[in-house]
Amino acid sequence: MAQQTYSSAQRGAHWLVLFLVIFQYFTGSGMEHAFDAVAESGGSWTGTAYVHGMIGTTILLTMLFRLYLRSTRGAPPPPDTEPSAIQWISRANHFLFYAVLIAMPLAGLYAALTLSETAAWLHGNAWTVLLVLIAAHVAGALWHVSKGDGVLRRMAGRAPST
Repeated sequence: MAQQTYSSAQRGAHWLVLFLVIFQYFTGSGMEHAFDAVAESGGSWTGTAYVHGMIGTTILLTMLFRLYLRSTRGAPPPPDTEPSAIQWISRANHFLFYAVLIAMPLAGLYAALTLSETAAWLHGNAWTVLLVLIAAHVAGALWHVSKGDGVLRRMAGRAPST
């Protein structure tokens, strides 16, 4: 029988990434200014830039850990009553979350190491994609709440009611 809940490690990594992404939002503009200053004058990185980079690296490592957990432990199956189109959208959204939250820190790291304007542009504009994914994820969670199907209970470590 497939697991009915996410493990505590899966849940912890999920919420850690959320809080780190929120933190990155507040340091992003400082990083942008630091990148421009270093690229234009060859100056030094600021403390904010170092913190942004360290948090980005932590997001990358946590996402790789999440990918490992998902490949070894899996994820609970969708409810039997969930339409196949919704299941497809959910799988696509999760796949894109992993892709963006791994590619974004890599692009940021590459931009910082090489002062690549292209990598910096990709890194910065991935934020828009991430916001769309977050909105879709929250909308999906609210949809499950409205359906009363117990899907959100899995993130609390409790099996859905049957």
